[in-house]
Amino acid sequence: MTYTHTRREKSAGTPYPAYDRWATAVGAPTRHRPTRGRVQGQIDVQSTPLATSRPPGTDTEAGGELSTTRRNVSGSGAGRGDVHQIGEVAEQVGLSLRTVRYYEEAGLLAPVGRTVGGFRLYDRDAIERLLLIRKMKPLGFTLEEMRALLRLRDELATPGLAAEARARLRERLATWVTLAEQKLSSLREQVDVAEAFVGGLHDDAERSGAY
Repeated sequence: MTYTHTRREKSAGTPYPAYDRWATAVGAPTRHRPTRGRVQGQIDVQSTPLATSRPPGTDTEAGGELSTTRRNVSGSGAGRGDVHQIGEVAEQVGLSLRTVRYYEEAGLLAPVGRTVGGFRLYDRDAIERLLLIRKMKPLGFTLEEMRALLRLRDELATPGLAAEARARLRERLATWVTLAEQKLSSLREQVDVAEAFVGGLHDDAERSGAY
């Protein structure tokens, strides 16, 4: 019996086709270098390379004890009060494990330590950041915008901040307020369009005798 081997030609497209298809489906960044730019002509958002998010099926912590509050932790998280494993955090904020890890890899939050077994541990600050991110997401904030706004809030919360520095930060925050209002107005317009569409469907159904 003779066996033949067919050589598969390498695709000339993206070097990560499977990952990019997944990233497009979930709204994650593809493996291309991000660009730098300005948002709404007002806010400078410096894009930094994002750590690549894991595709589905690679959650290494999903099989461990994920809903246990731990006080004894290793690393920098020790002594910070109650800390939580990723499963409990995800449950509290209403996000999936994959999404919480994705936001961590994007630089929007950070664990305060790890268990002896290597599981990530998060404090209350991480939970509050995720709740804020959930509020920004429907308004269409990009990862870069989220990162910049969270950094600004951290700077404003710095103890002993000089009056002049606080005034400058408050001016920057006012710009973000304006941007958020613009995004909210756009979202309301989309809701109006969606409501008109649903109303039209009801009218069609009534005229066709479906009710």
